[in-house]
Amino acid sequence: MSNAANSHQHTLTIQTRHEAVAVERLLQVTRYRGFTLAGLELKPLADVSGLLITLSVVSDKPISLLVNQLNKLYDVLDLELHQAEAGALRA
Repeated sequence: MSNAANSHQHTLTIQTRHEAVAVERLLQVTRYRGFTLAGLELKPLADVSGLLITLSVVSDKPISLLVNQLNKLYDVLDLELHQAEAGALRA
């Protein structure tokens, strides 16, 4: 059984402080935890106090490994994991 067959895509919405280093830290943790970047979107928050980041990742590892580490980052103000669509969960 190949890893590609067991890989799952996950999407997270993350609010961070408005600093470039926050994005660097997110990507570094993502890479260290063995997740592959599938998409990245950055937008300033309405009050320009931070960034709204949509991060899409692919891995055969449990997404909780990444979520737990990202939540520990000083720059992360809020993190939401979007549930996979029902069609993606079929065996």
